[in-house]
Amino acid sequence: MLSWLDVLAITTAALATAMGVRRGGGFLIALPLAAALYWLGLDYVSQPSLLPFLGIGSGLAASFISGLVPVAFPFKLDPFLGGIAGFVWGVFLALALWVGLPAEYSPATGAIRYPALSSPPIIQDAVASSPFAPRLFAAVRQNPVARKIFFGPELRP
Repeated sequence: MLSWLDVLAITTAALATAMGVRRGGGFLIALPLAAALYWLGLDYVSQPSLLPFLGIGSGLAASFISGLVPVAFPFKLDPFLGGIAGFVWGVFLALALWVGLPAEYSPATGAIRYPALSSPPIIQDAVASSPFAPRLFAAVRQNPVARKIFFGPELRP
C-alpha cells in the first residue's frame, strides 16, 4: 500500500509531465540547461541546506535563457518533446521527495538510519510504509554521482 509520501511524489511527477506537455519544446531546452547550471553550482555550495536555493536559481536562469532562444518544433512534436522533458523533471523531483528526508548516522550499528529518529512520527510512518523510499535512499547513497546531486558535496572536517 502506498503512503502519503508515495502519493505526493507520484503526483509531483505527473504534474511535471503535464506542465512539460503544456509548455512544449521550450521546456526541453530549459531542462538540460538547468541541470548543467545545477551541476556546475554544486562545487560552490557550502552546505546541503542551500541545495534548494541552487535548484530554484538554476531553474529560473534556465527558464529565462530558454525564453530568449526561439524554438520552432512541428506542431505535433512540440507537446511530445515537452512531455518527455517534464517526465524527466518529474522523476527527479519525485526522487528528491523520496530521498530528501533527514537521515542520521547510528553509532550503535555504524549505518545510516533513514529517516532520522528526530523526524516527526508521521514522516517515520510514511517512510516505513513506503515500498519505494528506503530502497531509493539506499540506491542514491551507494552511487557517488547521485549522492552528490541529492545530498550535496561531502563535508570535510
